[in-house]
Amino acid sequence: ISTRRTDLLSSHSLCFNEKREEKYLRIIGGYVKSDVDRMAQLLAHVVNGLQNGFCDFLGKVFMQLELGDTYRGQFFTPWDVARMMAQLQLGDVKAMFDEKPFITLSEPACGAGCMVLAFADALNQAGYASHRYLWVSATDIDPLAAGMAYIQLSLCGVAGEVVIGNTLCDERRRVLLTPGHYLGNWSLRLRSLRNKVA
Repeated sequence: ISTRRTDLLSSHSLCFNEKREEKYLRIIGGYVKSDVDRMAQLLAHVVNGLQNGFCDFLGKVFMQLELGDTYRGQFFTPWDVARMMAQLQLGDVKAMFDEKPFITLSEPACGAGCMVLAFADALNQAGYASHRYLWVSATDIDPLAAGMAYIQLSLCGVAGEVVIGNTLCDERRRVLLTPGHYLGNWSLRLRSLRNKVA
C-alpha cells in the first residue's frame, strides 16, 4: 500500500480522538492476526483499484457481489453515467470560478460516493484541482454505504464530510470529516464564506 494514500485515509492522525482509538482497539482485539492481515490486504486492493484515477471501485464490487438492498433502493450509479451527469452539471467551469473561490456539493444519498467522485474528477479534468475548489457533504442512511464513500473520498483526496443519517428528516447520526477537509483548512474557508454571506 502506498504510505501516502493510507496516511490520507486516516483523519485520526490529523485529529486524534481518544474514544475513537479505544473503539478501534476494542474492535481489532476481537480478530485473530491473520484476519487483521487480510483486512490490510483488502485495503491494498482498494488503493490499487483507485490508483489509475477516480472511479467507483467499491460501488462496483458491491454491486458485482449482489450486496445491494433492493428494499432500500440500493442500485449504484454506473461510473460512465455519473461522469456524464457531472460534466453536464458543471457547465462552464471557468465562469463559475470567476465569481467564487470554491463550490460546495451536497449529495443526499451518496451510496459509495460515485456521483461525488465523478464530480471531483470532472473538475480535475477541467484544470481545477478538486481538493482546492470543492467541498462536499455526502449523506447516506446506510452506514456500510457511507463507510465506502468515506474510504473512497479520503483515498482520492476529496475534502468534505460523510454523514451517516437521513437527509429527508435532517438526521445526522455520525459525521466523518475526510482528511482532505483538515489538510485544506476547510473549516476556516467555510466559516469565512458564511461570514461574507451573513
